[in-house]
Amino acid sequence: MLLDQAFRLSSILLAAAGFASLTLAITLPPWLLVLAGGAFAMALLRVRHPGVISDTMRHFRLSALTWNIFLVLAFAGFWVDLLLISQEVLPAGIHFLVLLLVNKLSNLDLRRDFLHLYAISLIALLASAALTTQIWYAPFFFIYLVIGVWTLLLYHLLQEQEELAEPQQGHTQAAPSTAPLPRLTARFFWTTNAMAASAFGITLLFFFLIPRVGVGFFQNNHGENLRTTGFSEHVDLGVMGPVKQDPSIVMRVELPERTGRNSKWEPLYLRGVAYNRYDGKSWSNSLPHRRMLTELPEDTFTLRTSGTKPAPTARQLRQDILLEPLDTTVLFGTPFPTSVKGHFLSLQSDLMGSLYLPVPLHTRTQYTVYSSPTTLHATEKKSAALLYPDFILQQYLQVPAVNEQVLELARQITQPATSIAQAVALLHTHLLTHYRYNLDVPSLESPHPLEDFLLTRKTGYCEHYATAMVVMLRSVGIPARLVTGFLATEWNEFGGYYTVRQRDAHAWVEVYFPQSGWITMDPTPPSPDAVGPTWWQSANSAMDSVRLQWDRMFVHYSAHDQFTAVQGIREGGEAVRTGLSETLSALSAQGVAIVSHMVISLTPSGLPHFAIALVLALAAVYGGIAILRRLRNRTTQHSPFSTQQQTVIALYNAMLQCCAQQGITKPVSATSVEFLEQIRTRWGEAWPLVDSVTRLYTHVRFGEAALTDEALATAEAQVRTLRLLGRSTADSQPPSREPVMPSLTR
Repeated sequence: MLLDQAFRLSSILLAAAGFASLTLAITLPPWLLVLAGGAFAMALLRVRHPGVISDTMRHFRLSALTWNIFLVLAFAGFWVDLLLISQEVLPAGIHFLVLLLVNKLSNLDLRRDFLHLYAISLIALLASAALTTQIWYAPFFFIYLVIGVWTLLLYHLLQEQEELAEPQQGHTQAAPSTAPLPRLTARFFWTTNAMAASAFGITLLFFFLIPRVGVGFFQNNHGENLRTTGFSEHVDLGVMGPVKQDPSIVMRVELPERTGRNSKWEPLYLRGVAYNRYDGKSWSNSLPHRRMLTELPEDTFTLRTSGTKPAPTARQLRQDILLEPLDTTVLFGTPFPTSVKGHFLSLQSDLMGSLYLPVPLHTRTQYTVYSSPTTLHATEKKSAALLYPDFILQQYLQVPAVNEQVLELARQITQPATSIAQAVALLHTHLLTHYRYNLDVPSLESPHPLEDFLLTRKTGYCEHYATAMVVMLRSVGIPARLVTGFLATEWNEFGGYYTVRQRDAHAWVEVYFPQSGWITMDPTPPSPDAVGPTWWQSANSAMDSVRLQWDRMFVHYSAHDQFTAVQGIREGGEAVRTGLSETLSALSAQGVAIVSHMVISLTPSGLPHFAIALVLALAAVYGGIAILRRLRNRTTQHSPFSTQQQTVIALYNAMLQCCAQQGITKPVSATSVEFLEQIRTRWGEAWPLVDSVTRLYTHVRFGEAALTDEALATAEAQVRTLRLLGRSTADSQPPSREPVMPSLTR
């Protein structure tokens, strides 16, 4: 292919790459697509058959004045589109941009026309980046970058060729008319591709060095939230049935600290909203008061819910959740959340432990939840007498006016029970074994949906099972409440996370035990229609895993991610340096042994020769030690600790002493992050304070950040609070009360 043809073709393909990305990011009017498609087709024909097309177009060629009038009309149309049709800046600007593209594709004659075309294509690519965060943008960006390298290189070569052909004149034509042009060779082809690949690598390097801070100023995210059901303050019985067939993805949940091959396949309950009042047809929350959660340290919200009593030895479960835009303010997490980390302006909680944002989010959100699961205490498994607080009895024993047969059924099922836990188990087993799961239930049309489920149809879905268990438990004097959320069962083996869909919306039961707290119970049997994964589902899982990595590494890449990556590289460098030092020490010792062996083998036996070998070995060892010490002293002299670094090191050591007084010591081989996880597991109340001091220590000690007076005063106050917390923990004693037996036959 001739150089001029290759240059024109690459220029048109560059514009086509930018236009294609734009058409996928926004829906363009059909007439505009047809107009742009015709302009691209005509431009390509001029490249393939320049003589024939030029002769034909000479009869239909428009004058420069006509094209200027066309541009003025297009600009006027932009204002009409902005004020009356689209009523938004970005769509109206894109329509005007496409008209400019059509104009330039029809007039590629002068050098400046090609430069204008490049600018228009670049603006189109940037506009598509502002409109979408999907993974399909990546290949279009790569293609645009490769074609852009080709186009600019050909533009430069063609310009030099023209200057050499006619050095006395300043040509402005796209190609010379007399001098023959060279052809493209295979060597030129592969060299240019290598340059394009290098440019792409440099682009990625700059991307990770300069983190993104948003998804675009002009991006319109309103009206795109996924509609959810069952997470408001008032929920009718049966509203979850219609969404049980919706495959829309709601969230993805990773469990970074969970180990074991079988544990990842266990169902994961993601708690949303709890309800305590049932009027016979709908559930409501009579405790709607919400309180603001304390943010300490930054972006970490601590939650303390009455009635939740995690076991002292229970390990907190960490969940990294990527939540899609929803039409609810509820945040989800496994029972029961103790802290939430995320970039939220504020976070709220009600009296039943549900988490809320001030307003629904219109963008994909990533946050981390730490939960402490509760288990039934051994003493309460056989207890026939339990003492419930007055607040629990007032809020979680309400029973609506239901058919007497429902109450009688509850008494018959629990009559053989000799303990509260056994009564709960009997009701749970009865619902699992005597009723059938079915989504085709017209609950919203029934005046008595609970009685129809228990006494007539005996078929239903999660809401019917959970409502029936709560009402029957309350009828025999056992406090319980209904909870709505999601039951995650779809494990993505490619990405190592749960995919939660709209159809995973679920309802279950929480039963209260005074010593154990709220215990999760699910009386709903598995769906009989569940089938194993198919090859198509596996392919979708692999693609979804790729999309998740794209979102994490590119869309939500932030300054915090950059700091984490830099810290990891630094720690890896220190590990390599330590390993290299140990290797050199081992090699020097082996060298001494080899020299000693050679001295002994090459000289006659006797004490003097042995003494010579010993002296040589000792000299080599001491020489190696002296060299290592000298290198270490030189390193210390060139990079001593600053005054601010010494200050934070002293604060960090004081914090370690407070932890050591509680029996939690930091191993020498453990990093600050690993020690922080020990604090989270063994001394959860002190974790926010330790985390804040540790973060300041790492920023100043390793990140060489400036230590402000405010940050220093805050850290010193946190260390003092940690000392007081350690003393109060040692002095506190658990209260004890006498048991009282509730009636199992109420």
